[in-house]
Amino acid sequence: MLTVPKLRSAVKRLEQHYISKAKARRFVTGVNQLSFQEFSSLNAAGRKLGGNRWSGESRIRRLVTDTSLANRLQYLLVSEALASRTGQWYCSLDHSQFGPFCIAILAVSHRKGRAIPIWCQVNVSEAALIVPLLTALEELFVFLQEQAPDLQLVLVMDRWFASDKLFTLFSEYRVYFIARTKSDKLVQLPWDPSWWKEPIHDISHEELPITYHQHKLRLIRSDYNDSMKDPEPWFLLTNLPEEITRRQILNRYAERFEIEEAFKDVKWLQRLKWQRVRKPEVIRSLLLFVFLGWWLLWRYGDKPKQRQLHPKKQLSWYRHSWEQLQAALTAQLCLLT
Repeated sequence: MLTVPKLRSAVKRLEQHYISKAKARRFVTGVNQLSFQEFSSLNAAGRKLGGNRWSGESRIRRLVTDTSLANRLQYLLVSEALASRTGQWYCSLDHSQFGPFCIAILAVSHRKGRAIPIWCQVNVSEAALIVPLLTALEELFVFLQEQAPDLQLVLVMDRWFASDKLFTLFSEYRVYFIARTKSDKLVQLPWDPSWWKEPIHDISHEELPITYHQHKLRLIRSDYNDSMKDPEPWFLLTNLPEEITRRQILNRYAERFEIEEAFKDVKWLQRLKWQRVRKPEVIRSLLLFVFLGWWLLWRYGDKPKQRQLHPKKQLSWYRHSWEQLQAALTAQLCLLT
C-alpha cells in the first residue's frame, strides 16, 4: 500500500546517497512542493511552505534556479533508472511543447501504459533543438558507458528524430534505435546502383535492408488497411540485429505512445499545461522534480489490480498511484488540523 512514510523514507535514502548536505533541505522542499503536488505556480508553491509569504516564494525561486541541484537530480534519475541495468532496455525519445519551450524527453518503457520520464533537454524552439540535443545525448551516452557497461540502450523515436546526425551519433556509441520516418525520404535499395535513391513510399516490401546516408539499416513497413486512422503505414528505420523480428519491432514502436500518455498526465493531471515559466533553467528544474515524483510512484506505489473492464475505463498505474498519494496527503493534513 502506498504510504506517505514509505515515500519519505525513499526520499531520505536518495537525499543521503545523491544530495550534498548543503542542498538537502532544498531538495526535500522541491520533492514536497513540486514532485508530489499538482502545480499551480511557483509562488503558490512557496506560499504553501508556511511562515512569511515572501520568504517562501524566495525559497522556491532559489530552488528552481539552482543549476547544480538540477544536475544532481538528472544524475539521480538516470542512475536509479538505468545505471544498474543489463541487457537491452527500451526507451522512448520524444519532444513536446511546454509553454514557449520545446523539450526533448527520454522515458523508460516498462510496457505498463505510461513510460517513466527520466531525462530532458530544454530548448527555446523545435528548429534549434538538434544541435544541443546531440551534445546532451553524447554526455548521456558517455555516462551510461561508464556506469552501465552491460546496458544496451534502444531508443524508440518518432519521425522528427530520423536524422542523419542522430544516427551517426548512435552508431558512434553503439546505441540501437527504432525511428519512424517520412514516406518521401530517399533511401538506397540493395539491388540499385549507389547513385540511385528511391522514396520509401514506393517500396512495397514489409522488410528490407536499405542504406540511408551511408547507414546500413533495416526498413520495416507496418500492415495497413483503409480503416486505420493514419493516412499511411508506419515506415520504420532500425539498426537492430535480424534476430529481433519485424513483429517485435512493430510492437516496440507501438509502445512509444506510452510517452505521449505521460506527456498528457504531466500537463493535465499535474497541471503543467498552465505554467508560465519563461526561463530554461527553471522549467528544467521543475520537470526534473516532476520526473522524480513519477519514478518514486512507480517504485513505491501500488499498481492497480487488473479487472475485467474495457481498456479505456481502466486507470493507468500513474493515475492510480497519484490519486492514492493525494488521498493520503489529504488525510494526513486532516489529522493535523
